[in-house]
Amino acid sequence: MHKFFTLALFSLLASTAHAASFDCSKPTKPVERMICETNNLSILDEQLAGAYKAAMKAASPATGTNTTEVLKSSQQRWLRTTRDACKNVQCLEKAYVGRIVFLVQWNEDAPANSKIDGKLDGNYEFSHDMEFANGTHTIAQDCLTIKSTGNDQAQVSTVLTQANGHLCSLKGKFALAGNVYSYLPGKGESDIQNCQIKLTVKHHQIVLSAAGDGCNSRCGAHASFANGASFLRTDKAKRACVAD
Repeated sequence: MHKFFTLALFSLLASTAHAASFDCSKPTKPVERMICETNNLSILDEQLAGAYKAAMKAASPATGTNTTEVLKSSQQRWLRTTRDACKNVQCLEKAYVGRIVFLVQWNEDAPANSKIDGKLDGNYEFSHDMEFANGTHTIAQDCLTIKSTGNDQAQVSTVLTQANGHLCSLKGKFALAGNVYSYLPGKGESDIQNCQIKLTVKHHQIVLSAAGDGCNSRCGAHASFANGASFLRTDKAKRACVAD
């Protein structure tokens, strides 16, 4: 797909007018001046802005779990560590084409026929800004640990920090079918029987979502597994997620 997308993208460049997603009369960085002075880069920048806007729309709460914050964080990191690190046109062209492919695939599920079991093993973290009721802010962190146990099952731990610092935590067994892990409630877990918790594996993220009346049974006030969370598949962490 990447090869086809790249060819289609550059064929589009030849017929698109000179453009840029930012004001070229006020470039503030050397890389921005390079983009404004190079027709192909200017058009790629416009293409990327459109792909980012579409990805943000697809990540909105209206389409399910809100993954806009993790996408926004990923985009800011890409600008800072990848785009702005380029010193020549060739580097920027490669960076832009790769990022556009990433954004186009952002909300697409990973292929159901691919062998996901085992490939996702590890620890994931996502840091996000959180506001308390008194107006103060802090950096909160969600975490997720996946460890395959064989037979298309995995042991999963997750802790989500939500409204006013209240936590949702879960530790237990998930079964894998296609590209979706589904939580298997254990004996005595009647409090969460009415909550279907899933981890959906997408091309670039792992999305936790839930539905049902029991989804806030293990969470603090105004917090719920149904609020969901998202983790970038590249955001691996050394520390395991410890859930109650």
